[in-house]
Parts: sequence; structure tokens; C-alpha cells
Amino acid sequence: MHHILTRAKYSRFAGTSVPRDFVEAPSQMLEHWVWDKKVLDSFAAHYTDPSQKIPTHILEQLRHAKYATEATRYRRQLAFGMMDLMLHTTISETNKHQTIPLANKILSEVFLPVPENTALPAYFGHLTGYDAGYYSYAWADVIATDMATKFEESPEGFFDTKLGWQLRTEIYEPGDSRDVNISIIRFLGRPYRLEPFLKKIGALKPDKNTNSK
Repeated sequence: MHHILTRAKYSRFAGTSVPRDFVEAPSQMLEHWVWDKKVLDSFAAHYTDPSQKIPTHILEQLRHAKYATEATRYRRQLAFGMMDLMLHTTISETNKHQTIPLANKILSEVFLPVPENTALPAYFGHLTGYDAGYYSYAWADVIATDMATKFEESPEGFFDTKLGWQLRTEIYEPGDSRDVNISIIRFLGRPYRLEPFLKKIGALKPDKNTNSK
């Protein structure tokens, strides 16, 4: 979507050519659509009977089940981000032999104990390309979750076409042709907040009344 809808004048600023700690946000936000009952009912049905949709109680059970693993998933993300930053800021030619021991130490302390004689950094592809920026997956999720609240709070929910057009013009089209913080504020009408993300991962109680039921 980011590439298709870009209207940036120069390719250098088009599509996903945005700051690394924002690049995942526009796509992560779209993940919220599939947790909405009305959205699901528009296409998801029993394969033998299209009139049978996913029951509300099943969707609620799926939401609750997600909380069971969300903390573990984000401890893993935190461990990867911290390992990534450590390797890019402390490892040099003089101490390169410490790469695996230090990486395993962080992974074991923050996530789960690392089995002996393993070397996760050897196949962790995001150590290159993202370059000390793996933390952006979690940080962009903060922005994405808050942007999704605009649709959740709308009377039309995720089918709000006016808000969808605003998302297109303020987030997807500009790319990096302007400061992405300006794009976020123009879409939200305010700076982004941390609270929606904390509710998403179960660290704060979710609102009782939402349009996603």
C-alpha cells in the first residue's frame, strides 16, 4: 500500500523510504482490520456455507488467547532489539570474539535461556539492513496501534471511507517527503500515545466499549 499510493515527487522519499522506526507502522496498522467482527463478516465464512460467519464468542476467545502469548512475544522482540543495539555499539575488531557470548547473555537474561553451542546472530538476518534498528518493530507498533484507534473510535469503524482517504493522503502518499511526525499528527490530530499499545499487549485494561465487537 505504501508503494502503490505514494505521491512523493522523488523516489528517494517514496513509499517505504521513511525512517526505520516508522516504516513498519503503516502495514502493522492494517493487522487491526482482521480483528474486527464487521470486517471479518465481509469476507470470512464457513467453506461449506457462506452464511455462517465467525461467531462473536469465538472471536472473543481468540482475543483472550492472544494475551496469553503477547508478553512472551514482546520479551522476545525486546531481547532481539537489545542484542541488535549491543552488537552495533560495543563489538569492534578488538573484541569480536565476544559477539556470540554477549548476544547469548542478553537473549538469556531478557528472553529465554539460550541452548549451549548455538549462535542466533549467525542467522538473524535483520542484523544487516536494519542496522541497530530492530527495535523499530516494537516502536512502530506503538504508532500503528494508536493510528488504528481512529477507526475503532469512528461510528463507521474500519469502513470509514473519509478516514481511509485521510490515511491515504496523510500517511501513505507523503512518504518521507516531509517529517513523518507531521504526517502522524495530521492523521491523528494530535501526537501519538503509548496507551493504546499497552492495552493491545495486555499491560493496561482495554476499554469496555469498542467498535470492534
